Amino acid sequence: MEPILVPLLVGLAAYFFSGLRQINQWEVALRFTLGRFAGKRGPGLAWFAPGFQVLRRIDTRTRNRDLLRQMVITRDNVTTMVDAVVYFRVIDPEKATLAVENYEAAVKDRAKVVLRDVVGETRLDDLLAHREEVAAKVRSQVESVVAQWGLHVELIGLQDVQLPPQMQEVLAKVAVAERDRKYVVIKSQADVESAKNFAEAAGILGKAPGAMELRRFEALANLTQAGNTKVIFDLAKPYDDVRHQAVAMAEASSTSAIAADVSASRAAGAMLATNDETRKLAESAREAAAVTESLAVDEALRIENKARR
Repeated sequence: MEPILVPLLVGLAAYFFSGLRQINQWEVALRFTLGRFAGKRGPGLAWFAPGFQVLRRIDTRTRNRDLLRQMVITRDNVTTMVDAVVYFRVIDPEKATLAVENYEAAVKDRAKVVLRDVVGETRLDDLLAHREEVAAKVRSQVESVVAQWGLHVELIGLQDVQLPPQMQEVLAKVAVAERDRKYVVIKSQADVESAKNFAEAAGILGKAPGAMELRRFEALANLTQAGNTKVIFDLAKPYDDVRHQAVAMAEASSTSAIAADVSASRAAGAMLATNDETRKLAESAREAAAVTESLAVDEALRIENKARR
């Protein structure tokens, strides 16, 4: 008996130890007996009967899978290439195993289909400006389907949206034009504010001659720092005297100009009057010469007739 029992015990021990499995903290083990689901086992050591039972371990950690680049036509008929990534995890290992054959491939395929549908209903400007909203819409639609398989989609992100070269040039021109518009608007607003400040400063300096004098000294100090320009200031005269003198000179110049205009008008009138008198004298002389000539002709004819007689 002993020679038979020893191999039998050794075989039983080998059979027992061959059925031991270690289940990690992030795994759940599903036990199937003769093809029928017989329960779940948590982390630790688990034993199953080899030949009669099968253990299938399911990883419950979050997984990330890249979605291959998708060529999609947007709502405004622009062809784009969209790269995305999906993050998901198993929350019900029993459903993930029994309800779908390959849950990982099923999640990826479903995400691709929904991504094409959502991007196809979105305009290009909205797709570029609101990526997060588009990705959230894709995630919610994918989640509504894969939840039936015991899965949970945590995030779907749009990694890149590639455009044709012609469209990239158009968008670059639009961006440059928008920058130029903002520059012009900001510059015009700055000019308006600067003009208001200058007008206010001019009003204040006009009411306070002493302040204007200090401003003149400051301008002189700034000019002397350059060292390349020669400027002559009459420091003996305050700003008020200079201003009054300039005003007086301007008034004198305007008065002289008016007097000159009046004198020129009178001279022109006198010249016109002189020309009229000269013309009248010339006409009188011409008339006198004509009368004299006529009398001379008559006298000559009379003498000639007298001689013939």
